Amino acid sequence: MALIGTIRKQSGLLVIIIGVALAAFVLGDFLKPRQGRKQVNVAEVLGEEITYSQFDVKYEQNLENQKRQQEKENLTSEEVFRLKQQTFDQIIQKIVMDNEYHELGLVVSADELFDQIQGDDPHAYILQYFKDPETQQYNAELVRNYIKQLDQMDAKNRNQWDLFVEAIKEDRIRTKYKNLITKAYIMPDTFLYQDFNDKKTIAKIRLVGVKYNTIDDSVVTVTDKDYEKYYEEYKQNYEQEASRDIDYVVFDVKPSSKDRAAIREDVYEVFEDFKKAENVPLFVNGESDNRYDSTFYTEGKLPVRLDSTMFNSPVGTFVEPYVENNAWHMAKLVDVQFRPDSMKASHILISYSGAYGAAEDVTRINISAKALADSLFEVVKSSPAKMETLAKEFSDDPSVKQNSGDMGWFADGAMVPQFNNAVLNGKVGDIVLAETMFGYHIIKITGKKEPVKKIRVAIIDININPSQETYQEIYTKASDFQGHAVNLEAFDTLATNLGLNKRTAPNLQAMTNRIAGLDYPRGVVQWSFIEGIDVGSVSQVFTMDDKYVVAVVTKVKEKGIPELDELKETLEPLIIKELKGDIIVEKMNNASKNAKNLVQIAKNLNSKVDTVDNVTFSSRNIAGFGNEPDVLAKVFTMKTGVISKPVKGNNAAFFVIVDEIKQPEPGQDKKMFERQMLMNFTSKVNNNSFEKAIEKKADIVDNRVIFY
Repeated sequence: MALIGTIRKQSGLLVIIIGVALAAFVLGDFLKPRQGRKQVNVAEVLGEEITYSQFDVKYEQNLENQKRQQEKENLTSEEVFRLKQQTFDQIIQKIVMDNEYHELGLVVSADELFDQIQGDDPHAYILQYFKDPETQQYNAELVRNYIKQLDQMDAKNRNQWDLFVEAIKEDRIRTKYKNLITKAYIMPDTFLYQDFNDKKTIAKIRLVGVKYNTIDDSVVTVTDKDYEKYYEEYKQNYEQEASRDIDYVVFDVKPSSKDRAAIREDVYEVFEDFKKAENVPLFVNGESDNRYDSTFYTEGKLPVRLDSTMFNSPVGTFVEPYVENNAWHMAKLVDVQFRPDSMKASHILISYSGAYGAAEDVTRINISAKALADSLFEVVKSSPAKMETLAKEFSDDPSVKQNSGDMGWFADGAMVPQFNNAVLNGKVGDIVLAETMFGYHIIKITGKKEPVKKIRVAIIDININPSQETYQEIYTKASDFQGHAVNLEAFDTLATNLGLNKRTAPNLQAMTNRIAGLDYPRGVVQWSFIEGIDVGSVSQVFTMDDKYVVAVVTKVKEKGIPELDELKETLEPLIIKELKGDIIVEKMNNASKNAKNLVQIAKNLNSKVDTVDNVTFSSRNIAGFGNEPDVLAKVFTMKTGVISKPVKGNNAAFFVIVDEIKQPEPGQDKKMFERQMLMNFTSKVNNNSFEKAIEKKADIVDNRVIFY
């Protein structure tokens, strides 16, 4: 992509340094806790405190890097939240991994680091970013020259190089750690053989099943003893993160009829002034909610209401105000031209210090840039064939390395106006000179499509927004609701009486960032986790763009294993199923007492015999019965030809008989299986799957919800 027409990214090594440094997230000394004063911490990891000010320093660095990379002045609230999460994760990861490296004695020595940067077999980052522009091959001389120039660079560039080097060091030590894990992988033959057999052995079985739903729930009575027994046996399965359930009501702020009437009156006053305006772009920018658009459009590209009128009208035609998509619109036909839909050109950019997007290593002043551009213009004008060679040598557009100055085809209006007009007004083959915000451009026009009719339309958009009076009126209603909703019961009653749509947001965790119908609900989530907030607590009025929100907590779950009373509702159907299983097992035992085979047992139970082929250790489902992995796994502990005792499953109890077991043939398949297991393990290591296990072991105290 050429430089103009878009905000240029930082070029060359500096962009790379920023990107790699962001990915590696070199934290440096800031992780060391300050001494001598008590601090409120974002987190504590392995005894190290992370204060908010320390977190914020790194977040701001990440923010600036991301804005630079994405060419944005501001991020959305969603992007800001996501970046804060990434920053937190990077800090935690840095601390826990540094601790691992220290305990294992892993280091990157000065000699090793030198070899990674300037040695015969340098790091992948060096190979990637120090390439000869002509051959696209790694050039060690470029590295040495860059390092020699460091003393002449400003502090910012030197710091970026330091971050780049630190990123190489971090990647190197992480590679050592991964290699240690991978090399430590051992699968003893006994385990390998067992695992191989488990996955490759195939069984053929017959079974008789009796479903739990054949017994009505009313037959079973669950006692306190049943609850206690089940809870003690399975409570570890119910360990939970802290969460909150809330109900909330929304007070939408919409323009009133009075607001709409006032806006309509203002719109027609604007329209009268619009018809008299001499400087149309200036007037539009002063009155419209959207900036003046100087683009020339082909037929069919404008909104339907404007397109049909403007393409068949003379210059100066107005479209009177009309409402569409909750906004007033009016328009004036400013110009009609026949223009090519797309054009093609090559260019040489001569930038200067202070020009928009100029690289920091561009030190020439404007007058010097103008003199050089004039000189090159004359050379190219007399010898157009030299354009490509001169572009490679002189152009400050970083894309020149890829395209030798050839910008290819671009749409009319895609480039900044001065550049676009220079190409538009010239002929194919012309060499022209243009000055833009980026510097001076020597342009060779190499192609144009056939001209088509295009129009430029000045459009004024005025949104229909609520007035401050309306905002205050709705806020008063929300505030009055909040004042009277003193508890959960009052909240529900008021919402019903006022006809408000009460909504529910279950299982909100501390870092939840989405609630249906709310654009940025972090304030609500943070409030619900404040110490002392409990079931029935009602929030303050939250302001969210065009709405006010009031919430109430309906359930609080703390981190850890819940008490039995909290789980009773969840456990009851499971215990009922367990008790039904006991009843059915007793019936099955009675049915099998005098039976000689599975057919007789099935007859005694008013059931039937089912056959299941190709059962493996990893099989999960039995046709007609659903998910029954435990029952199928038990098959491989049984002898053939022997009817099992009743086996309780998820949905039924079963008698099972194994008719045939096919063992796998030992040989090459086993070796392939072993290699596949190693590959799977290595893949998990390379994907950093070990990080979560290490972080869990670190016993992290996470206080993010207090801060954002």
